[in-house]
Amino acid sequence: MQQALLPVDIDAFLAKRVLGQADLLRRISVSLYKHIHGLPAPNVLLVGNSGTGKTTLMQAIVDLYDTYDDLMRFRVMVIVNANTLSAEVEGEDRTTRLFRKLEARARVLFGSALSARELSDYLENATVCVDEVDKISGRVSEKANVAGITTQYALLTLLEGERFLYRTTVVEDGREVEAELALDTGKLLFICGGAFEELYDQVYTLVVNRRDDRRLKEVSEVERRPDGSVSVRTVTRFKLRDYLRLADLFAYGMMPQFISRFGSIAMLDDLGKDELRQIFLSAPNSPLRLCLEYFRHMGIELRLTQEAATAIAEAAAKNSRIGARALREIFNGLIAPHEYDPFHSPLMCQTDQGPVLALDLETVTQYLTRMD
Repeated sequence: MQQALLPVDIDAFLAKRVLGQADLLRRISVSLYKHIHGLPAPNVLLVGNSGTGKTTLMQAIVDLYDTYDDLMRFRVMVIVNANTLSAEVEGEDRTTRLFRKLEARARVLFGSALSARELSDYLENATVCVDEVDKISGRVSEKANVAGITTQYALLTLLEGERFLYRTTVVEDGREVEAELALDTGKLLFICGGAFEELYDQVYTLVVNRRDDRRLKEVSEVERRPDGSVSVRTVTRFKLRDYLRLADLFAYGMMPQFISRFGSIAMLDDLGKDELRQIFLSAPNSPLRLCLEYFRHMGIELRLTQEAATAIAEAAAKNSRIGARALREIFNGLIAPHEYDPFHSPLMCQTDQGPVLALDLETVTQYLTRMD
């Protein structure tokens, strides 16, 4: 194992791909370090609004495993939606179905001619990311959700680190044979995430109505005016991370046995305008980069002023419930008519370097005003 790959190195790798979640990345880096060194690794539960980076983080972990040759045996990783595990399939329980996905991934990466020992090693050292885990809540609209409870129990079997007998086909002595693998699920690393959208309102209502000992905290904010004067005001801020308790997750519908199997519960921060601006300008899958390539394909250069980029990020920051997805919603709406017929767009101009479509602050402001 490459000794130089310490938690700080893992953190540095992930931080290039996931913006604005420093505390989360430190926790994940420690779990990943323990996992790849065969130490008991805490499973991680991610709680955060849509668009704060849960799926981006999961993909960044895939990139980590793919980048370092020493991590080859850990490359079997699947990202599944919790809902895909909800319904039973005739003749196949949920746990078997999950291992089928892991096995399929292993055979894509390492070929079909795997021995029992090789396949067991790949499966036992896999990373399982379960997205939208909040959708398997045991309660829906104040009523018991049997499918959600059953799915939590199925995942609980794996999270508890039990031996699981898994039947499959392997290659021994050059021929395919059926085998029953006794898999140690305690080696698996689970990273589960969900928006838990109603959790914010649930906890806020408890705090505001003083239904327990939690109280809203007041903070002082200093405002410096252009004329040099300073004003101080007292405001009340509510951030879920400051008030969340395990009991809130239980009330939400997550079983205590299920939640207790996560060694780390990490809250994702809502992205501010600075992080959103950086994502907009730099992320590989940002709507701006995709649009730049679209116009480049037509021989058009898309130019965006710094002020326009900042205005888009500020508008997206106001939509904290959807985070980075707000960038796509705002920018795609802004650019859509110009994508359809760019050569007749009022933003088009001819330069010595060729046709240029220019987006400035005024254009963005006019669009945002119409949106309001």
